[in-house]
Amino acid sequence: MRVLKGLLIAILILGVAGYVLLRPPTDHTKRIARVDKLAEQGVARGYWPGIMWAEVAPGRIVSVGVAGFADIEAQQKMTEKTTMPIGSVSKIVIGLSAAQAIHDGMLDEAAPLSSFLTVPLDAPDGAPRTFEHLATHSSGILDTDIAYEENGYHFGSTKHPVDLRDFLSSFLSKDGALFDAGANFGEWAPGTHYAYSNIAAGLAGHAIGDATGQSFVDYSMSKVAAPLELSGFWGHTVENPTTAATLYERTDEGSFDALEPYGIATWPDGQFNASVTDLATLLATVMGNGAFEGQDVFDPSVVDLLTEPRAIGLEGMAAASEKVGLFWTEETLSFGPISLTMQGHNGGDPGVLTFMYQVADTQNGFVVMVNGHPDSTLGEVQLVRIIKLLAEMPDHGDH
Repeated sequence: MRVLKGLLIAILILGVAGYVLLRPPTDHTKRIARVDKLAEQGVARGYWPGIMWAEVAPGRIVSVGVAGFADIEAQQKMTEKTTMPIGSVSKIVIGLSAAQAIHDGMLDEAAPLSSFLTVPLDAPDGAPRTFEHLATHSSGILDTDIAYEENGYHFGSTKHPVDLRDFLSSFLSKDGALFDAGANFGEWAPGTHYAYSNIAAGLAGHAIGDATGQSFVDYSMSKVAAPLELSGFWGHTVENPTTAATLYERTDEGSFDALEPYGIATWPDGQFNASVTDLATLLATVMGNGAFEGQDVFDPSVVDLLTEPRAIGLEGMAAASEKVGLFWTEETLSFGPISLTMQGHNGGDPGVLTFMYQVADTQNGFVVMVNGHPDSTLGEVQLVRIIKLLAEMPDHGDH
């Protein structure tokens, strides 16, 4: 599953008691030491195999930390250069690619997809869908258990045996093996209802390729990864990367078992691989209005195109205040009397848990990456405490 909003809210609620009892220090250095301690404790107590985190300010990375193992059996430690799949944070790579294509006049986000898309889209209502509908989860294209959960994941290789275009055609074309008009599409007009859709996000990646005349891999790597100087890559394109962390699942006895490599049919929606430094660089650049460490990476208007709210308070959203740009989401997460409004994305897949957020109306941002789910109340509370410490750092202008 890729949608972590419910999980994040749940673990934040679980964590409030522990947070209140153990109030964090106000000093920045002591807070970092607390994060380090909690991260190491989480490894020692078996809450997670390994964890990576970063605190981010506009245009710069403030600090980076790691704890635990990229590979338990080999006793290979996590490092700042360790890469792992980032789950749905990959959608921000789609969003940035789209923003650049729009900026360059290669993609019209308001044009009917039928004007350039090479994948057949046989929605039963016949209403036109646009790229903006895909990017705001308001296209009416729905994930289904049969198509996405049962056929979307393939274990044994990071490359899914079904090509992205073929999978999308099977799901969206009336002649496709996975086509089900009643299950694959919502009963509402495009743009009127929010329904989170990984398949629509995969289609968005393909649509960028169709609009630009390049493969989405090539376009996103040249327009996003290369300018940011990321070490990251699309998981299905690199076999056995030396930097990769092993992903783990929890056994019935509570220990961690290594997962087989797996591929996702709709890979643009969740299969980008990155290090903690990569994600911190991406977030810092967005927060810096396109600049990183004093250098212009993106035109500020590209960042505006990414983050500008395009859907606000639609039916189906968790709250009337929720906003979505080009997959860039603003949401308020509440726990007890405290709430945080955050902008960015989270991600989750088997053995993957990632968070990349800026705290709204502040200069604080953070990244957290874990290569195994903390599937216990105590583990979830520990993770919440780390997130809270990073999200509520003192103003980064003060140090």
